[in-house]
Amino acid sequence: MNIRLLEKWNEDLAAQFSRRLTGQEKERFLDRIDEELQARNYKSERVKVKRWGFTNRLLSTKCEKPEVVFLAHYDTPTIMPWGISSAFTLFGHTRQVLASIFLIILTLILSEIHLWLTLNGLTFWAVLYLGIMSILFVIPIFFPNPNNVEDNTSGVIGLLALAEKIKDKNFKDKVQFVFLDNEEWGLIGSNALKRIWQKENHLRVNTIIVNLDCISRGEIPLLVYHHNNRVAQEVLPFLQEHLPQTQMLDMKRVPLSDNYTFREKGAIDISYADKTIIPGGFYIPKIHTPSDKDFSPAKTAQLINALTEFLEEKLTDTIA
Repeated sequence: MNIRLLEKWNEDLAAQFSRRLTGQEKERFLDRIDEELQARNYKSERVKVKRWGFTNRLLSTKCEKPEVVFLAHYDTPTIMPWGISSAFTLFGHTRQVLASIFLIILTLILSEIHLWLTLNGLTFWAVLYLGIMSILFVIPIFFPNPNNVEDNTSGVIGLLALAEKIKDKNFKDKVQFVFLDNEEWGLIGSNALKRIWQKENHLRVNTIIVNLDCISRGEIPLLVYHHNNRVAQEVLPFLQEHLPQTQMLDMKRVPLSDNYTFREKGAIDISYADKTIIPGGFYIPKIHTPSDKDFSPAKTAQLINALTEFLEEKLTDTIA
């Protein structure tokens, strides 16, 4: 994979489209993605669909009956409050239930402190305390995160890189690339897409779905599935060849990214993560924070090379 091309995409997208939260920001970004796809002779289509009160702007390459579908969400979040970020560093994005319990307990403890200050007549300190807690835990939620290099510009770059790698392959028409909206608000864009595809009977029985989310910074490549490991077992050998430290993880009923929407088909998510402070979990560093600025093109390139080899073996056999 051309490292310089990955770097250029990251530089350009970070400079021009670092925030993709409003409808106007998303439309401008999709215009750019359209240009990149058309430059590589892909035909694309855009759909705007309502789901759960949200307008979802979806972009995909045209593919009548795909054998492999690659997903990446392009929307960006608001800033994660300090407490949530700390909980994930301790427990991990892969152990969200424990992190949530920790946050509930922390919230109760902090509330008790405010109540104690109020009941003891320390009104000034109670107000000051409430202000500080609001700045740390509440106010950031209402501000767009200014930097989103890893989450999920890296996934978008991953799809563009794969499109570049296979643009001249004879199996190109068997692969579809989909750019999803509103992942950050609860996988809403992928749920809207699923409903469309079900009505159109779009997917084959054994269509492989691979989601790329945060694929440049962490130390450990995670191959995540939910109960059904059919696709994970097919892709794993190719990842291990290029990325020996890859770990496969069954997250069961806990969603990590948009692959969860298609879990009954064995859809997988690939992300780079770090080990948590409390052993046993994994978290994706710096996401949903203003520090999400670092991009490692070499790590992304390794993954794209592995996935390209997977496609060549899987789809060349099919065509033959």
